[in-house]
Amino acid sequence: MSKFKNFFRHAFAVEPDETALYAEEDIPSERRAELIERFAKEIVDRRLSVPAIIFLEMVKPLSFLGSQAMIFLEPIIQSVFSFKSYKEVYLLLEKRENVERLLQEIEKRVQEK
Repeated sequence: MSKFKNFFRHAFAVEPDETALYAEEDIPSERRAELIERFAKEIVDRRLSVPAIIFLEMVKPLSFLGSQAMIFLEPIIQSVFSFKSYKEVYLLLEKRENVERLLQEIEKRVQEK
């Protein structure tokens, strides 16, 4: 019964807690930077920077919901396609600051060209 109480005690917590049942997963900062650079490079190389910036600005407030949808659809998508970095992508999209970093990287690469 204490496990049940412990779960609900932390179910609606606003600040992170060390005693929470589920530890937050995150991507190491080096890997996160690598993924963001790779996505930005592909977007700029394909000349999709303007549509990508518009799209990312529109969906930035919903990035967490999008990442949760990716988690929900993971078994279906992974059974059809084999993406090695699928989990890293939805972990990356889970945080708005990563979407903002991607936007900044795209803009930086566009200015360099």
